[in-house]
Amino acid sequence: MIKLPLSIIIAMIAFNITAFTIFLQLDMLIFNSIIVKIIAWALTIGAWVLVYIKRNKLVTLF
Repeated sequence: MIKLPLSIIIAMIAFNITAFTIFLQLDMLIFNSIIVKIIAWALTIGAWVLVYIKRNKLVTLF
């Protein structure tokens, strides 16, 4: 049985959301709306807060 911190799995997802938000902020995507950027930043902050909240939880693999 392998125990893996849940924060590692959530951090991978949060990092991808952060990368998307940065590309969105630099106007590299087709979205140029301020509202979409605000929503993306709120989602990014929420994802990293979730990583912080779940930092002590473990997931058992196999």
